[in-house]
Amino acid sequence: MGETLLIVGVRKLGRTIGLHFARKGWRVLCASRTAADVETLARDVTAAGGQGVPVVCDLQRPESLVRFGEDPPDLVVAAQTMGGRFGALPLLEIPFTELTQSLAAYPQGTWNLLRAVGPGLLGRGSGTFLQIGTSSGVRTKEGFAALGTAQHALRALVQVAAREWRSRGVHVAYLPIDGPIASERTRAAGFAAERLISSEAIAEACDFLHGQGPDAWTHELVLRPTGGDWSAPT
Repeated sequence: MGETLLIVGVRKLGRTIGLHFARKGWRVLCASRTAADVETLARDVTAAGGQGVPVVCDLQRPESLVRFGEDPPDLVVAAQTMGGRFGALPLLEIPFTELTQSLAAYPQGTWNLLRAVGPGLLGRGSGTFLQIGTSSGVRTKEGFAALGTAQHALRALVQVAAREWRSRGVHVAYLPIDGPIASERTRAAGFAAERLISSEAIAEACDFLHGQGPDAWTHELVLRPTGGDWSAPT
């Protein structure tokens, strides 16, 4: 059996990432709040050539994350999503609950995850922690006030972890996905193919980052489709 991946968030993107590493023979800890989701992915990981391990946990409940510190994985990919509304909405029309939910799902959730896996990774002196983000984490956009606030906070948190942990052998990186991820939902919304990013391409980027040596670590990797604005600030 190869290395161990902890994938947090097992629907859609998380599922693709888990299966990508399963085909490389990895042990995959499939972590989410919903038992049916983690059990389904764990079975599919095993069928794809890896070893799937279902783990029911909640990023808002630190006690449910303790096991990850006891046996730290080689690679952690935080691909959690808040779910809910899709699309832009003016600042004055966004309910306050959307802001609090975004902050809980992203910076607070990752705060808890970092504190859970950090001691084990630092104690071993190796490992990779990758945080999936959105374009709202690197540039503000009209209609995304709540998401932008949470994602900027998330980016700052990951940057601090990268600065503190890199000298101790742990690679921390932030991956903002600057464009819609290809899915039935985004295609139905009318996004052209050149504006979409495939989930498998994101999984390959995670694989690439984990394989880097400490003499040339990438701490932030922005992924953009060919039809995106390549000159956008990062």
